[in-house]
Amino acid sequence: MSRSAIRRLFRQPKQTYTISAAARLFGMPAKELQGWIDSGEIEAVETARGLVLPWEEVVFFGMDFWSQAVVEEALGVDLAAAIPELVRLTELNVRLPRIEVTALERVAGREGRTIDAVLASELLDFVSAEAAWLSREIPGFADALSWPAPALTVSRA
Repeated sequence: MSRSAIRRLFRQPKQTYTISAAARLFGMPAKELQGWIDSGEIEAVETARGLVLPWEEVVFFGMDFWSQAVVEEALGVDLAAAIPELVRLTELNVRLPRIEVTALERVAGREGRTIDAVLASELLDFVSAEAAWLSREIPGFADALSWPAPALTVSRA
C-alpha cells in the first residue's frame, strides 16, 4: 500500500488511467489488474488508445482494495476535499445479539476482511433499498450514495 499512490489518485485525479498506470497505483502487476477487469470487478472502457479505466472505477476498486480506513488515513488533512462527508467513516456504538456478532466475526475472518467492512457491505444493501426515501430526507444523500460516480436521478415514488 502506498500512501502517495492514494493521495495521487484522490488529490491529482486523471479522467482515465491506462491499465498499467492503475496497476502501478495498486502496486500490482498489470496482468493481475487485467484479471480483475476480466472478472467484472472493475470496468474498462474501450477508446482509440485501447482500454482505459475511468477515475470513478479506479476509486471504487481502490476503496475496497485498500480499505476505506487506510484511504482516509492516507488522505489526512485532505480528506474533506477528497471524499464527501456522508461517505466518510464515523463511529457507531450498537448492542447486537451475540449470534449476530459471532456471525460477523466468522464471516470477516473467512473473507480476510474486518468486521467493519462486512457490516458496511451489508448495510449498503439496506441503504440502497431505502434510497428513494432517504434521498428526500437527507440533503446530499443521492450524491453520496452514487459517489464516486455522478449522482443518478433517484425515483421520488
